[in-house]
Amino acid sequence: MADDARPDDRRPRVRAPLPVGALARRIGDLSLTAAATGVLLIALGTLSATFPPAELYRDAFSGYDPPFSVVAGILFIALAPRLYERTSVAWLVALLAPVLTCSAAALSPNPFSLASAAASVALVSGIYPYRSGFYRNPGGGQHATELAVVVAGLLSLLFGTVGARWLGGEFSPTVKGWAEALYFTVTTVSTNGSSIAPMTNTARLFVVALILLGVGTFLSAIVVVFVPFIERRLSGLSRRFEEARLHELQEHVIVCGASPEAHATARALRASGARAVIVSADSQALELLRNEGFRTHLGDPSSEGELRAVGIDRARAVIVAQASDAENLLTVITARALQPGVRIVAIATSDDTLPKLKRAGANEAVSVVGVAAQLMSSAALQGTPSGAR
Repeated sequence: MADDARPDDRRPRVRAPLPVGALARRIGDLSLTAAATGVLLIALGTLSATFPPAELYRDAFSGYDPPFSVVAGILFIALAPRLYERTSVAWLVALLAPVLTCSAAALSPNPFSLASAAASVALVSGIYPYRSGFYRNPGGGQHATELAVVVAGLLSLLFGTVGARWLGGEFSPTVKGWAEALYFTVTTVSTNGSSIAPMTNTARLFVVALILLGVGTFLSAIVVVFVPFIERRLSGLSRRFEEARLHELQEHVIVCGASPEAHATARALRASGARAVIVSADSQALELLRNEGFRTHLGDPSSEGELRAVGIDRARAVIVAQASDAENLLTVITARALQPGVRIVAIATSDDTLPKLKRAGANEAVSVVGVAAQLMSSAALQGTPSGAR
């Protein structure tokens, strides 16, 4: 009867999910722990290679201490920022680290290798319960591609270093130690050439495989990692050059928006010889305007910082010509608060917005529909006898 009285006690207890803020803090702590664990693994691997301790047991791999722990440490350090960003591919790739360290512990069991294996397994065990929190960039994107290239580069480097060390006697001169194996791998992958030549078919096949894998990875790393880095640097230089040009502007006109009306207004200003700068958050529209020779600035026209960046304190006028009346109203309010004396001309798509724009601070408010209607009616009635009107 006791069982019938409390049936709910037999139900499995479901662990309540952490709040979003607590989950973010926990994942942030795990990313820092991953970086610290990476430093620890690199230190343990370096100590194991520099001061090789006595192995716990002797087997066919005695004396062969591959630098798996160092590679796993580099992997954790590379993954730490991606873990903080909660990308799902990051914690999946993190599963490689225990494989590497446990393999090193199995091939060359000593206190250093065992400590490395325990540290990596403990870290991944701590990450695994929060795997549902890694949901951003699930299957692709630039970050995932960069991470894949980094992992492929590390594995290619590991393959070359371990293979050269294992086949050391089949090269001329003989590859002795991990330092020479690493040197041979880097010189081969970077296509600089090496004075170490393979002497057997096994060594030659190994070198062919290393070139096919390593050189492809090396070129991919240049394209995927370094080219975007250079592009970002050039983009930064371009932005600083643009800012320097904007600081030189005096008595210019600020055109807020990239609408057809703003485009036509900018053309009219250029035809009259006035200097103007177009401000918009639409990067594609600004690119087209920039290609036509207009001076542009990417940013929200209703932002105080963006209006200051284009020199509203030195401008002779501000033309607000965005596609939305609400955005125009907000931009007028911001511009008037920043510069009470500047002349502001705003465009409205609805006649009801005209008085609101004037109350917000616009010196002139123009209805696009109203002006078009007047021009059309004037053109239609031009030359008509007065008595027929």
